[in-house]
Amino acid sequence: MSILKRGMIFITFFGCCFAIALAAAAMSTKFWLEAEAIQRRINPDKTLEVRPNSTGHVNFGLFKGRKSLNVGFGTRLHHFDTENLEYMDYGLWVGTIACLSAGLLMAVVGALFAIVNTATTPVEAITGIPGLYLWNSLAAVFDMLTVILWAVQFHKHLTDNVLLYDANDGWTTKGMEVFGYSFWLVVVAIFVHIANIVIIAIGTWEPKKKDHLQAPESKGGNIMLY
Repeated sequence: MSILKRGMIFITFFGCCFAIALAAAAMSTKFWLEAEAIQRRINPDKTLEVRPNSTGHVNFGLFKGRKSLNVGFGTRLHHFDTENLEYMDYGLWVGTIACLSAGLLMAVVGALFAIVNTATTPVEAITGIPGLYLWNSLAAVFDMLTVILWAVQFHKHLTDNVLLYDANDGWTTKGMEVFGYSFWLVVVAIFVHIANIVIIAIGTWEPKKKDHLQAPESKGGNIMLY
């Protein structure tokens, strides 16, 4: 394998490392969802009115979250565990974590075999160039499943009000929920793995050699016709 091809493969090592960092950051940060919060009160005429100076913010990740609410006497910060949120679908939550973990694992394997293919030329396909396609493709697929599962979770369970425990006091986030940057880190990781696949294809591409048909050589002399 030429130095140029080995160099292209080595670039995918950095791509996998970048994807690993993105997935690890997404898993550990608390910004898969963000939402502004307001507090409403019922007036004597039975109408809802937003209380002045009563605003807040809530954000959470796959494991931890926090909410800061201001009822007019200063902001109070509270931390909570995401797994204790009753309005979340437990199956979608577990599936999101499992797929993200699998994508992270595939990225690690892809990085390791990128080093192997840069230093040597493996004989087995699973450890060679076909394997690099496989690990990056699987990583992209698992990351894509992570995005899909969380998007379903978001639209089905997190767009009404994520402050159920404070709803009795008039707090709501309805219509103000958005995807946080932790979610978008996984989206970026998908494109990183796709870029790796393109780099591998370009770096290992070889033009097909066309076989030229040659006329058979005559072994004897002149052929005489009678």
